[in-house]
Amino acid sequence: MKYFVQFARIIVGIIFIISGFVKNVDPVGLSYKLEEYFSPNVLNIPFLESLSLPLATFFSLFEIVLGVLLLLGVWKRFTTIALLLTIVFFTFLTFYSAYFNKVTDCGCFGDALKLEPWTSFYKDIVLLVLIIVLVIGQKYIQPLFVAKANYVVNTVVILGSVIIAYLGIYHNPIIDFRAYAVGKDLVEGMKTPEELGLKPTTYKTIYTMKNKVDGKTVEITDAQYIADDKWYKHGTSWEIVEDKTKNVIDKKGYEPPIHDFSFDYDGEDKTNEILNSPKVIVLVIPFADKLKEESITKMNALINDAKSTDFLVVAVANNPIKGLGIENAFMDQTTMKTITRSNPGIMILEKGKVKAKYHYNDFPTINQIKQLF
Repeated sequence: MKYFVQFARIIVGIIFIISGFVKNVDPVGLSYKLEEYFSPNVLNIPFLESLSLPLATFFSLFEIVLGVLLLLGVWKRFTTIALLLTIVFFTFLTFYSAYFNKVTDCGCFGDALKLEPWTSFYKDIVLLVLIIVLVIGQKYIQPLFVAKANYVVNTVVILGSVIIAYLGIYHNPIIDFRAYAVGKDLVEGMKTPEELGLKPTTYKTIYTMKNKVDGKTVEITDAQYIADDKWYKHGTSWEIVEDKTKNVIDKKGYEPPIHDFSFDYDGEDKTNEILNSPKVIVLVIPFADKLKEESITKMNALINDAKSTDFLVVAVANNPIKGLGIENAFMDQTTMKTITRSNPGIMILEKGKVKAKYHYNDFPTINQIKQLF
């Protein structure tokens, strides 16, 4: 038992630290995921949406601290019980996501590692078992260092995590795990499985069929539905329960990391033109309705400064922007929220390759942008 407890202690501690860290570098990204969970069509607790960023910051810090406390072997009772309550909560979320197919990515490891809903659930079940072992075998958990050293390590971890979270909220994340990170080639990221000679992911539709006579329900695939006319022939007692129809992965294949990335100018797609341009300044505005006058003034100043250069300046938003010096294109809001955690944010492109990204709080001058080339 003693050695199993030590094994569980190391595995759980490391996983919680890693999981917390990848969220800690990008609290805004986690807040978007929490908003998805809080939305009416998932958990239906929309009053928490306004608290998504504070909660995201707290959860990421809490995971790191729990992992560190476990490895240090201090506050054993608090740590093991807190771990148990946390993993029970996470297990519920991942099961709910998987069973009801509501949230296709739990966000357990941020943008660093995408897990399928059922994979996330099974991972949490394993962690739940290991944490129960830790709760039962608390007496075998001994402090790693002397008391003062343990407190110093924990304090340094907390302060460091707070600084990293601050940078992730008010500037750009210190590590960018997204498909739009600096150095990424967007053209390559958009290539289809067919272009790369790879097999794509295939999907199947699951229908819930209800018998109008006895009320019995069964689930069948779209292939089974087509193959047997008893489900749809004239006079059948079976009907599709529309609100329970769902699409699930049949065979996992390659999926482009970049999708829904396009510059739509009232129906005219200029994506290829922009991605083939040698010097592009992209103003990304995920929330046009929340844009401040000060932000528009800053963007217009940059637009005017760029007119005397060979830079192409484009803007994308989820709605038209009044007062902006150029016409803005439209782009999927989720895509823009992935590109930047700022409103507005700036992305510099060179023939489709990301040269730099800027948060609104670090708004660059045209001379700073010139120095990139």
